[in-house]
Amino acid sequence: MTAFLEALAERPLLFDGAMGSLLYDRGVFHTHSYDELNLSRPELIRDIHCQYRAAGADILETNTFGANQIALARHGHGDRVGDINRAAVALARGAAQGAFVAGAIGPTGVRFDVATESERELARAALREQIEALVEAGVDLLVLETFSSIIELERALEAARAVAPELPRIAQMVFDANALVEGLGPEDIRDRLVSAGADVVGSNCGLGPPELYDVGRRMVGQGVPVSIQPNAGLPSIVDGRSIYVANPEHFGVFARRMLKSGVQLIGGCCGTTPDHVRSMHGAIRMMAGGPARTRPVSVDAQPAVITPRPALVALAERSLLGARIAGGEFAVSVELSAPAGTDPSRALALARDAIAAGIDIINVADGPRATSRMSNLAFCAKAIASTGVEPILHVCSRDRNYLGLVAHLLGAHALGIRNLVIITGDPPKMGDYAFATPVYDVDSIGLLEIASAMNAGFDPTGKELDGATAFVLATGAEPAASDRDRELHRLELKKLAGAELVMTQPVYDPETLASFIDDAAPLGLPIMVGLLPLASYRNAEFLHNEVPGMQIPLAYRERMARVGSGPAAQAEGIAIAREALSGVQHRVAGAYIMPPFNRLESAIAILDVVRGGRWHPSNDHTGDHPGGRTKTADAPPR
Repeated sequence: MTAFLEALAERPLLFDGAMGSLLYDRGVFHTHSYDELNLSRPELIRDIHCQYRAAGADILETNTFGANQIALARHGHGDRVGDINRAAVALARGAAQGAFVAGAIGPTGVRFDVATESERELARAALREQIEALVEAGVDLLVLETFSSIIELERALEAARAVAPELPRIAQMVFDANALVEGLGPEDIRDRLVSAGADVVGSNCGLGPPELYDVGRRMVGQGVPVSIQPNAGLPSIVDGRSIYVANPEHFGVFARRMLKSGVQLIGGCCGTTPDHVRSMHGAIRMMAGGPARTRPVSVDAQPAVITPRPALVALAERSLLGARIAGGEFAVSVELSAPAGTDPSRALALARDAIAAGIDIINVADGPRATSRMSNLAFCAKAIASTGVEPILHVCSRDRNYLGLVAHLLGAHALGIRNLVIITGDPPKMGDYAFATPVYDVDSIGLLEIASAMNAGFDPTGKELDGATAFVLATGAEPAASDRDRELHRLELKKLAGAELVMTQPVYDPETLASFIDDAAPLGLPIMVGLLPLASYRNAEFLHNEVPGMQIPLAYRERMARVGSGPAAQAEGIAIAREALSGVQHRVAGAYIMPPFNRLESAIAILDVVRGGRWHPSNDHTGDHPGGRTKTADAPPR
């Protein structure tokens, strides 16, 4: 196996972005051969490569998209194939600094749908000549991209196999708006490309991230890695120039969705810039963790390599939540948002209302959707002091580096917080703070390892702490993940890193939730099912289309469409959430409810199902407990 394929087996990899649109933006018009610039303006090409490498690209593509004899001849450079390709490799290699150099090969321009066999053979020979030049110059892999003819791409793969059978081959096609290539869907294209000798299959150009997300998702699943490189949306013509207006942060959100669907290589095509690549780099780090992990953990690693130290304090003694989970009681928590300003009084009043309703555990998210709010640590400390409610503190690795995360956890423990749900965190997106830089020194697995070590009395380097923490360590999971196997494997890694409880993403389909519980059962982790009642049809469509990890089946979106908005829509959203909970109530450790807009009454209405009617607190369990209040719902045992 080559170094490139070994790296790809360990973690997702990131391509660079567009070359042609950047050159065009810098005043080089389409009438000039962009490939010839490797000889006439090497400093310009080298600078673009360096910018992409600095943005985090793992793979730099050579500036050779049209450097075959047929395409170069249109600009009068048909006799310079070798010189142009060799210069391109040297320029990319000089900027790589450890990144892989991929020989970029585009179509010849011959229309294979109407070409004669002799014309097709001339095209194949031109592609072979270019491949020979790239291989001679020392590329690490070949990227055959932007092909619209499956026959031409198959001929190109045939030539690549003949010239360098050991060199990895990535084959990418251009799909139309209906996700078709010459009448073939993504699954058919994948199978034909694999048969033709592709090591990686995928798509680039033509479409933006939402459309190619669907193409990539459909290609995943047969054991072959998938690569997706979308355009930055569709171009607009401004003052005679093609301008791509897709926001880099929004582009990064879809990169995360692609990775979660099982796509293993992402990058950018027309209109993307180093800013787009930097945003995708944040998604890569979020999904695979950064270089500062306490012990290396990859998606394909054997779970046995993670050996968290045992906690010193028993689960039942750490908190009220820990006692309920350990004792088999049905635990309930409701998420309240920290205030968006300086005054916490309204949010604290909601915490008191929750206690009055029998809900004595609340979740407080850590900058949900990458929005700016009061520190959830500060709000949790205020809530403990003024209401007696027990909080679950969300901790994400997005905003703090390694040292900051350790300090944050020690500070939380000192303030009396004993429950953590550890997540990687949403990337900064569109809005007032789109320029914020994501950190991601570690992902959720690495952060669980840090917290687990601290529970055993050690800092992450193995140095003994002055006292051990006593956190209940929860983690997230996505029951509706497109790649269920990957989600379960990461959940296994999270358990071995120290996770003691699973708190799921919101689930709307009872069958999806039930099958996830079945699949996760061998791990033996208690599960609190996440429920987010839909507020309106518009809210349902937004969550389904714009929020990574959220999938709402069509039947439920149609139900919301029939009621629209207002009280009827809120009631329908509550009914859907109750259906999801009622189907698995006897199989889960509890419910984690996220009422929209802090509507506490929605959470209470959902909890009716716990009692099979009107939900209300029981006073049978009142007493003192190290975790705080012990009033709880009189729920059936698990």
